Amino acid sequence: MASLKLANLWRVISDVDLERIRASARTPFELLVVAEDEALGQRVRAGLAAVPGGHVHTYVVVVHPDTLRHRPTTPLAVVLASAMPDLSLAMKGADEQCIRSRWPRITVVVGTEEPAAAARRLGEEARVAVTDPLNPPRGLLTAIVGLVEGDARLAVAAALPAFRPIVAERIVDETAKANASFAVTTGLAETIPVLTAPLNLGDMVVLTKNQLIMGYKIALAAGRNDEPRAMMAEILGVIGGGFLFRQVARQLVGLIPVAGLVPKVAIAYAGTYAMGRALTAWALAGVEVTPESLSRYTAEGLERGRGLAQQLLEQVKSSMPAAPRSWGRLRGWLPMRQRRGTPTDRQA
Repeated sequence: MASLKLANLWRVISDVDLERIRASARTPFELLVVAEDEALGQRVRAGLAAVPGGHVHTYVVVVHPDTLRHRPTTPLAVVLASAMPDLSLAMKGADEQCIRSRWPRITVVVGTEEPAAAARRLGEEARVAVTDPLNPPRGLLTAIVGLVEGDARLAVAAALPAFRPIVAERIVDETAKANASFAVTTGLAETIPVLTAPLNLGDMVVLTKNQLIMGYKIALAAGRNDEPRAMMAEILGVIGGGFLFRQVARQLVGLIPVAGLVPKVAIAYAGTYAMGRALTAWALAGVEVTPESLSRYTAEGLERGRGLAQQLLEQVKSSMPAAPRSWGRLRGWLPMRQRRGTPTDRQA
């Protein structure tokens, strides 16, 4: 069974622009907190933008709703902070300004967690109610991250520690799902005779590449800013034992027959999920990667992966209901074509 040697791992990601990803994590941005009450706005800002040393990051800015239309910059997202569930006329005006400018925004009701206060109003993109903005709840952080697209999330997490666990989880989830989807496509290819090929090593290269990039992004989201090659070398050192697990998992994928497509997809998901969880614990909290932690994360990933595999395969079945019949007709047509010969053959 061919395997991917540790010495060749750098070649796997040699075509990836790591500097571009790193630059995305270092890109300045502006997160606006709009509030009529300056003190309330500053409390929301302090909760979202707290950094070590008791400071508050300058990327988060508090503005009055009346000044929003005069902002010279384009914010990454806007937090509309209000002490009342029903926004004042000035705050409604700020919300309309966000809509006109196409700025992602979220309404935050401060001082309560009543379900009625958190119920999204007509036209609102998102709404969260919080009791203490100095300790922003997970729901608020998750909602804000949901407003930010692509690698801009890396910049948010790198600058604002409160967002790091949420962004890391999003990176792991997206990568694990991408690898599961890849396993579905390669598994389906193996069911068609003319496409059958030794995909084991190719599968392993693609999945490992995605996992390496995942680890790199998690490190950037944790605030690391070393030179890419040095960062990748450290990541490889941290999860060196984990690569053995991944190689075994990839071999298992190759041994599972077509009838076992669900286990194949589950393994692709679980391997990525386990590695992502382990790297997150290391990057954010300095927790060592151990065989025990990998086993625990793998068990969690397998459970999630089986459910996702069923969903993906159901989607494929619903979108390709006639695929088996089409292949059956093709197999019957090819021998007939060979017996009759082409028009050119008959003329000759």
